[in-house]
Amino acid sequence: MTDHSIDPDQDLRDLVASNPGQGTFEEYRHLRNVIRAKAPARVLIFGVGRDSQYWLDANEGGRTVFVEHEPTWIGMTRDLIPGVDVVQVSYDTVRTQWKALLERRDLLFMDDLPDRILAENWDVIFVDSPQGGSRRRPGRMKSIYTASVLARRSTDVEVLVHDCHRPVEATYAHRYLGAERMVEQVAGLRHYRLRPPVG
Repeated sequence: MTDHSIDPDQDLRDLVASNPGQGTFEEYRHLRNVIRAKAPARVLIFGVGRDSQYWLDANEGGRTVFVEHEPTWIGMTRDLIPGVDVVQVSYDTVRTQWKALLERRDLLFMDDLPDRILAENWDVIFVDSPQGGSRRRPGRMKSIYTASVLARRSTDVEVLVHDCHRPVEATYAHRYLGAERMVEQVAGLRHYRLRPPVG
């Protein structure tokens, strides 16, 4: 059993160590703190993985929904976390299309999301999928744009986009979430806050 009186972040350090090449300790800590500050909250996460249980724990008592397109990862996550809420989607893009699609809002919205996601008033949205590290991968154009639409339908929402050291994530996040709404960047993790206009 971990002694958190010595290091309250030891569970997070263990997660980072067991999940190499994913989020850094600083990125994960920032996201965890955002979720905990809102919990119990309505949290939407694009992507599942070895960190999924951690986000469920951070949002204890809240509602956490994952969106994923890889059947293998969906199956693995459901085996590891019985009862987890994962919505399967599909992407019809490849990363190399990102410049051509930048202003094609008609093609960027994910139209296979169920109404229960489209109609929800989200508190936190985290975009960490689909894969965007190679030319043949879908890229995050659609997930970032869709997150921005869902955020604008919500009342007061924190939106975090991972891997913004890459041009697709960086460009789409600022374009559709608004550079002026970015409140912090931790390594490759950008944090935006969208609130309704006053008055």
